Amino acid sequence: MSDYLWVHIAQPSDFDALTKLIDSEYAPADVVADLKSSIRPAVRGILVETGYLDKDYRSTFYKHYAKKGRVYRDDCVRLHFFAEGISFDPATTDIKSAQGKVNEGQYYGFIVLRPTLVATIGRSILSPDIRQGARGTAIQAKHKVHLLGHTLTVWGFPSMAQHIDISVCAHVCCWSILRHYSERFPQHRELLLHDITMMASQFDPGGVTPGLGLDIGEAERVFQAAGTFPLIVAKTKKTDDRFYAQMLAYLESGFPLFIALDIKGEGHAVVAAGYSWTMPPKPPPYLISHAWEQIESVLAVDDNLLPYGCIPVDPVASPLSTVPAPPYVAMDFFAFIVALPEKIFYPAVAVDTYTEDVLYPLLAAELKGMPAPDVMLRRYFVTTVSRLRDFARRQSELGTELVNILMRLDTAQFVWVVEYASDEQWKNGHIAARAILDATASPRDPVPIWLAHDHETALMFDRSNPDLDFTALKLDRAPNTPLGRMELNLRQVRK
Repeated sequence: MSDYLWVHIAQPSDFDALTKLIDSEYAPADVVADLKSSIRPAVRGILVETGYLDKDYRSTFYKHYAKKGRVYRDDCVRLHFFAEGISFDPATTDIKSAQGKVNEGQYYGFIVLRPTLVATIGRSILSPDIRQGARGTAIQAKHKVHLLGHTLTVWGFPSMAQHIDISVCAHVCCWSILRHYSERFPQHRELLLHDITMMASQFDPGGVTPGLGLDIGEAERVFQAAGTFPLIVAKTKKTDDRFYAQMLAYLESGFPLFIALDIKGEGHAVVAAGYSWTMPPKPPPYLISHAWEQIESVLAVDDNLLPYGCIPVDPVASPLSTVPAPPYVAMDFFAFIVALPEKIFYPAVAVDTYTEDVLYPLLAAELKGMPAPDVMLRRYFVTTVSRLRDFARRQSELGTELVNILMRLDTAQFVWVVEYASDEQWKNGHIAARAILDATASPRDPVPIWLAHDHETALMFDRSNPDLDFTALKLDRAPNTPLGRMELNLRQVRK
């Protein structure tokens, strides 16, 4: 039978009350230590829901824990996190808000606790807005949570700790990414944690096999079996800058990444689910002409920590806070998997080469104000043509003529958006020029581009002509009005 208990949080020590309300099988002391070190003061109340039946824990309970000599409980505890102004009335078993109803932004999500004695943090959806140290932008989906007759919503990314004995970090990474997909995209079905362990092998792994881990090829198999089209990108050398340029491109496209890394000779896997820009922006000279130069940290979902930990790119140049952080940096990444939809055939590595070696010289000759090579930053990401048009409709600075071109552009569902900026433009959130490429083009397509434009001219390309033939059109934009960077696929983390 479920019961509900309220804990008011005014200071970190108030989390200690949970140790008296939660049974020892759920390791409340360990959970409290994580909360005290990682949760921002925005959280002012926790509703403890006991007797909760969690579908992901049940999937492992029936297939694993129910077969063990030690008797395991089949119910969980769920902790719900609330903002200031929310209270709980035990007389009516109801949550109350000073505004009359709990609004989006007052509910920060939940953590499920499993009765497994160790690594007890199970399926969780937390807002990055309450994570100490989290900043920048994060890949998120809107999750609905049913509680006491209310339907609450929270923006976040799925996470959990590994079970250790039936799943490890790689299983959890696959589960997190695929659970995000099932929430974000209706064509993806929901998969439970035990489903992931079964999909990694051609046979029922059973026994101790799942607890021994997955290699990157088995993780790729999971994503393929789930109906996505996984692409493995690996470093070719320790400082392969194109590796990181591709990684950022897919992150900016809204695709969470399965990251394989090495920590002092031991393999580990995490999910990259966001990033933060360096502030103030890094000045030239640049090692590569790509926006990766401006990345301070990667936002990670690591099964050893609460989600949204910041992984520094350069821990010496950009020291992070004293919040518990992963014991590695982005330079420890050696491969990643991006689970793509079916209709993206033009990979980021082809975009990188094309936009630097072919497109940049052409635009520098045809458009005014293109940045010099030594101060140039390129940025490119995938989006849908519908989101591109929505952006265009909301940006009056683009002018009527350019908006009409984008509305009538005969494109595929997915496009690559490419932006060029000087270091000075980047600092102000502006760009010199933008191009739209066909994400369904093949890597050998001689003309993958539909359109390029700066603040006064648009170049319309004839894709039936392999010689990069184009028509130049003058735009009706207001003079001296800068073009702003396009931010489409991720949500800002509130500090």
